[in-house]
Amino acid sequence: MNDRMRDYAPRPGTLAAMAACLLALTACVRLPVEPTAPRPRPPLPSHPRPAPPVTRPPAPAPVPPTVPADVLMAIQIRLDRAHCSPGGIDGRWGPKSRKALAAWHRKNGHPPADQVDPTVRARLGSTNGLMTAYTVTAADHAALSPHPDSWLERSRMDRLGFATIEELVAEKCHLFRAALRDLNPRAPWPNPPPGTVLTVPDVRAKPLPHLSRIDILVGEKSLLAYDAEGRLAALFPCSIAADISKRPVGKTLQVVVWAENPDYTFDPALFPENPESAAIGKRLRIPPGPNNPVGVAWIGLDLPGYGIHGTPAPEDISRTESHGCFRLTNWDAAKLVHAVHAGLPVRVLP
Repeated sequence: MNDRMRDYAPRPGTLAAMAACLLALTACVRLPVEPTAPRPRPPLPSHPRPAPPVTRPPAPAPVPPTVPADVLMAIQIRLDRAHCSPGGIDGRWGPKSRKALAAWHRKNGHPPADQVDPTVRARLGSTNGLMTAYTVTAADHAALSPHPDSWLERSRMDRLGFATIEELVAEKCHLFRAALRDLNPRAPWPNPPPGTVLTVPDVRAKPLPHLSRIDILVGEKSLLAYDAEGRLAALFPCSIAADISKRPVGKTLQVVVWAENPDYTFDPALFPENPESAAIGKRLRIPPGPNNPVGVAWIGLDLPGYGIHGTPAPEDISRTESHGCFRLTNWDAAKLVHAVHAGLPVRVLP
């Protein structure tokens, strides 16, 4: 699939003006996390350090201006609800949104397509009932935690929680942070006080069904999940290994363990370029949390050191590369971890 598409980049404030008219004063629904029976703790994965703090991504080239920003955002929200993830909701149309739309057509038995045409606008582009309100609470502020650069300092913390309210709300509502600011330009970012009411997408969705297999398309940087009847159930963009020799293309792996909010093992041998590694000289346990290097979910595979997991830097998914694992946004990883089971095949395809 050709990833080079002209993207639409709305002017700051456009999304806010559109969303204000759509706001329904209901609470933003957090992703449900169903309680599960205790499972064995996964092996502490060795993985690259988290990406640096993300700023607004470069504005892609625009798609035809006949597609307004609020319509593009509406399409992305509906794709996200259908588990055809655009990566992050931002009202811009780029390669990940095109892949998500193509997957949605495939799920629904439509002819292949990845363009926003009149038919897509009619089926997915309605802006009614897609936005809701999120009220910042004192509990949100109390849950924030620092995110030190030093691995040693991170290992001394109890939890690597969200660093800002901006980060917390964006992740709960599957938004890129720049888009959250565009929707709420008058909020005092990055930490609006308790009582601040924010306009956000309503991303409630049905859980994924029981899966029969996962395919990872290395060339497309996409993860496809299939239901018990072999039908496409989800598409999630992913990051892959930077080193070609560490991409197990052609192999069929299996899920052996999975967990929410896993620990992470920092191995200084994997980071020889980091001056701190030599000084530490030993492995460190990094506590769980959304800013843990493997995010909020870990799905361990039967190839040692390999797994599918989340990330503290959702804007970088399918752009940056890992040491070998398959990296998803935290919200996509949180969906997937509830649908896997022991022995689930994971095919790594070109």
